[in-house]
Amino acid sequence: MSAAEKKGGFFEQTQGKINPVVVKYYYGPRMAKSDGSFSYLVTVMEAHVVMLGEQGIIPKEAASKILRVMEGWQDLEPELDPTLEDLYINMEHLMSKEAGEDICSYMPVARSRNDVEGAMWRMELRDKLMILAKALLDMVAVLHKRAADTVDWIFPGYTYHQQSMPITMGFHLAGIAAPLLRDVERILNCVDRINHNPLGAAAMSGTEYPIDRERTGALLGFDGVWEHTADAVSSADFMLEAANIAVMSLNTLARLAEDIIFWCTNEAGFADLSDDLIDSSSIMPQKRNPVICATVRCQARLIAGRYAGICDACTVQFQASRDMTAAWEDVLDCLKTAEGMCRISEEYTRTLRFNRERMENILKRNFANATELTDSLVLQGGLSFRQAHKVVGGAVSELFEQGAGQDALTWELLDKWCREINGIGLPITPNQVEQAKDFRISVERRNCQGATSPIRVAQMLEQQAQAAKELANSMEERCKRWKSADNMLHARARELAGLA
Repeated sequence: MSAAEKKGGFFEQTQGKINPVVVKYYYGPRMAKSDGSFSYLVTVMEAHVVMLGEQGIIPKEAASKILRVMEGWQDLEPELDPTLEDLYINMEHLMSKEAGEDICSYMPVARSRNDVEGAMWRMELRDKLMILAKALLDMVAVLHKRAADTVDWIFPGYTYHQQSMPITMGFHLAGIAAPLLRDVERILNCVDRINHNPLGAAAMSGTEYPIDRERTGALLGFDGVWEHTADAVSSADFMLEAANIAVMSLNTLARLAEDIIFWCTNEAGFADLSDDLIDSSSIMPQKRNPVICATVRCQARLIAGRYAGICDACTVQFQASRDMTAAWEDVLDCLKTAEGMCRISEEYTRTLRFNRERMENILKRNFANATELTDSLVLQGGLSFRQAHKVVGGAVSELFEQGAGQDALTWELLDKWCREINGIGLPITPNQVEQAKDFRISVERRNCQGATSPIRVAQMLEQQAQAAKELANSMEERCKRWKSADNMLHARARELAGLA
């Protein structure tokens, strides 16, 4: 190609001329996933052009024409050309067609694709995080409703799949809601950290043009400027933090799914899913498979692996990189998957059918009252905890060897073991033993802050509900500020474009 035919440098020479194999296997699939981001690109560029016009960096006529075109793009879903590499180059070509190449050529002043993408990503990320936060709060509301309904429904608490102590379903579900609320708190904290303007960083070192980064930040709803220009386009912690929140929320949802899978087994039989949330077998007609719960669990595991890949991709040198650009898609996938699995979890949690009688009766097959008996020997009988533990443990081990259940855990047996171990008779009465063996009394006695007593659980649910309300209000305030900034941007753009 002759110098006359080149008509520019490498940037101009490569546009629309990417190798077809690369287009087919990389740019094409990637472009298909990025069309939802086009509106963020337009918004960022519109704010930039408003600022360029106000600062007199580009002619007002050029700013006016560019803004007039962009205001007509507000609902545009363009057919993107993957041979043009990315969204930005596609946008430049669209602008050249509508405003002319000479006018379009003013648009790249005082910025790079690096800081434009940085602004787009932070804006899209804050929106996607708020969508996830709303799903999490809706899930928490369902957990609160089910917990309030089952606040005194007794069933076994487990460690290592062994019955440990009696708890209530309300207590258990309130415990699931707690980390999900913390995830919403994390989202708001994350949004506040990332919601600063990277525009003006250009490729990495800023620009000598007299730009106003505070102005573009205000027009885009940012809370301030991302101060260090290299940090603005090179750091990856904002991506990692957002994806990590998605992974953490999925982890909690997966643990609930694992609980429900167990509760629905024939052996436990504590709960059952509605018919529209199960799968069956093509060969075994009796099967009611909780496949949808397993799907949530599976997606949590897969996204955890995806997150590891994001972390690895972001260990490049401290500079803008294709590795990080490619990882951006995975960040969005993490958030989208977390939202989807949260909505599915919300649905099966809302409709889950509990078997109260089965939940309580299964406690009688084991020795989940052993800790309460031990505590009674300490609190009512005056033994040391280790003395009491040996007495109850000895009696339980004897019955275990015999294959006997808790009905055989009598005052007489405990008295025998107390005399053998401590040299004294059992220091509590038969009635006190029977009270300690009553699972409902055991649950009610655990009345310290945060414990299983229905009164304490009701208090926790009330506190969580208040926290959820405050978080929802904080989310609404932020969204209102972003909407107000967007309205201000369009009003000013229309004014400069002569459309007001």
